[in-house]
Parts: sequence; C-alpha cells; structure tokens
Amino acid sequence: MKIIDPHLHLFNTAIGDYTWLKPSQPPFWSDKARINQNFCVKDLVLPSNWQLEGFVHIEAGFDNSRPWREVEWLETVNHSHFKTIASIDLCLDHSDFLKFFNRITKLISVVGFRHILDERASELLSDHRVLQNLGFLANTDYIFECQFEATDTQAVDLLCQFLSTQPDFKLVLNHAAFPNSASVDFKTWQLNIQKLSRFNNLHVKAAGWEMVSRNYQQAQIQTVIDHLLVHFAVDKIMLASNFPLCLFSCSYAQLWHNYSQLRLTPKQLEALMYKNAKNFYEL
Repeated sequence: MKIIDPHLHLFNTAIGDYTWLKPSQPPFWSDKARINQNFCVKDLVLPSNWQLEGFVHIEAGFDNSRPWREVEWLETVNHSHFKTIASIDLCLDHSDFLKFFNRITKLISVVGFRHILDERASELLSDHRVLQNLGFLANTDYIFECQFEATDTQAVDLLCQFLSTQPDFKLVLNHAAFPNSASVDFKTWQLNIQKLSRFNNLHVKAAGWEMVSRNYQQAQIQTVIDHLLVHFAVDKIMLASNFPLCLFSCSYAQLWHNYSQLRLTPKQLEALMYKNAKNFYEL
C-alpha cells in the first residue's frame, strides 16, 4: 500500500530551539519527554509491504524568529518527495511580513505557511495586520495551514467571513479542528464544520487525535470521518499522522494500520491516504 503523510514533524534538537519541548515551557504535558528527542525520516516506520511515497513537513517551532532555518535544514534531508509548510508570523507589520515571505519562498520545498491560531483564533482573525497578511497569501499560490478548534464559533464565523472574500485561497484545516466525539461540545464542532464545508477552497487534514485524548478509540476516528464525508467531497479530506506526537497514543505503523481499517471503500481509502495529498501538495 502506498501512502503520503501530509502532516508530520521532524526534530533536530542539536540545532533547533524547540522552546515548546522544554520541560519548563508550555504545554505542560506529563508525557512530553517522550517526544523531546531527534526524529528523522528513518523513524517513519510503516507496516511491512507499505510504502511512504512522500510527506509534508509542518513547522515545529525550530526557530520562529528565523523560520527559514528549519526549511534549510530539512532540505538537507535525502528524500526527494517532500514539501514543507514554514512558520510565519501573521502579526508582523506587512512590510516585515513581506521580507520574511520573500526570504522563505526562495527555498524550493516551501508550499505554504502556518501560524498557530489555537485559543487566540478570534483575536487574531480580527486583527487588521493578520487579515492584511492573510489577504496577501490568498493572492499567491501558497497554502495556509489553519489550526484552531472548531468549537470556537466566533473564530469559525470570522474565518467564514474572510473566506467569502477570497474564493481562491488555498486553506487547510489542521487536525480536523480538534473534534471530540465524547464531549458535550461535539455538536458545536459538527455545526461549525458544516459552515466551513461550503467553501470549495478549504481542505481538511484529519490527524492529531492524541491532542484531544491520549486514549482515543478507533470509533471516534470513524465518527469524525463519517461526518466529514457527509459535508465535504471525498477529495477535500486527508488522513495524516502528526508524527511524532502520534506516539503519545500508538506507533506510526499502528496509526496507519488503524486508518486502513476504517469503514471506507477502497477508492475512498486511497483518496484519503494517498491521492488527495499527492494532488493538493503536488508531490
């Protein structure tokens, strides 16, 4: 079986900052030490007879003040089929934002950018600097990887308002916006995902289950995928690993095996595990 993993992180703690991995810094996860180490391509071990055809590396806090350093390191990795999503600060004044953009986009693997919105999503999506910089990105061929919780209705409405003015903006919702089917807020997530699904330029990457619950179950993944397929075309959804954070719950190989056991047709599985990422990220 061939897969493309459209959301993973590799670490080089010898040359990167990774402030968030330090025990003294948030997030204060009791198991954070498990991932506070180096990870490289050889650690992406799949079930036997499976093949990793490519991957998309998402910025991992290597050096947020000089985000090009992470990409420069990654481009020394001997793997011909990968793309990168670089860190960029949407709160920069537009002239400074353009300087960062112009420097980073000289690197050949860069296809897009991420600024983690998370709990500040509503605040950031109301900030004129953020909207100006997002508006600039919307008029390029670059992707924006959007990370926040879809239970934040105000943020969802602000994002919908922005997307309604930018029909060609390539936007990806990271981690399916953190659904928790066991939570009382799950209905809110469902309703807000439905709002977002009306934008044809929005794609969803389903991953990061361990960020909601270390003990998530296969049935919870199935529930989320079923809901996404009701509202999004099958070519808008991608399954991903969030490696190495997936190790909080299971091995890399086990996660992909679990995906292969979802109640999906062979054609749907191929789309979600391979074709959609290959086409969207041009791998």
